[in-house]
Amino acid sequence: MKNQLQLLWRLQTVERQIEESRREIYSYPVALERLQHMREARHEKEEEEKKKIEELERERMNKEGELEMERERIKRSQLKLLEIKTNKEYQALLQEIEGGTERNSQREEEIIVLLENIDQTKAAYATTVEQGRQENIQVEEETAEIKNRIVATEQDIIRNQHIREEIVRELDPELLRRYDTLKEKRNGIAVVLVKNEGCQGCYVNIPPQMYNEVQKHKEIIVCPNCNRILYWEDTRTV
Repeated sequence: MKNQLQLLWRLQTVERQIEESRREIYSYPVALERLQHMREARHEKEEEEKKKIEELERERMNKEGELEMERERIKRSQLKLLEIKTNKEYQALLQEIEGGTERNSQREEEIIVLLENIDQTKAAYATTVEQGRQENIQVEEETAEIKNRIVATEQDIIRNQHIREEIVRELDPELLRRYDTLKEKRNGIAVVLVKNEGCQGCYVNIPPQMYNEVQKHKEIIVCPNCNRILYWEDTRTV
């Protein structure tokens, strides 16, 4: 019976390792998705800053185009001044030239502000690109590491499944059925250690005589409180 109890304890240990590995496998897609979201968010930020630069450049070009057109109008108006014969027309044209000059002065100031914004945005974009480059390296390294862990964990599952099959072949069928029934009723834990006259499943003390019998490994003994199979592991060294 001692051998059967040891096999039962090993079976539960292996099955819990398999379950833990499966939970780990399920967590990997979430981790990979998080890394992908990081990459996408960085790319979106780069695109937004790039788009902002393009918009500022277009605005600057429009302002410079308006500035040049106004200059041409001013030149034409200045030439017309030579042809004006009445004072009224002369004053009107002079006022038009002054208005154009003021408008151009304002445009020049706006262009200076735009150029400063463009320089700042380009600097921020360059920083974002460099951060993205470094982040991509990190993401690729973490992705590769996760994929390696997936392979290793899948191999662990296969190896433990083989071990489980070997244990099951050696177990008494009736004892295995009893174990499976308990496992379903007790949240996956059918066999528990007993230490210091206490069940480690429900943490209730068991009678001293029962504790002594558990240590003998001569029969299947269950906890009087939680009904799990009690197992005593001899940790003494020779």
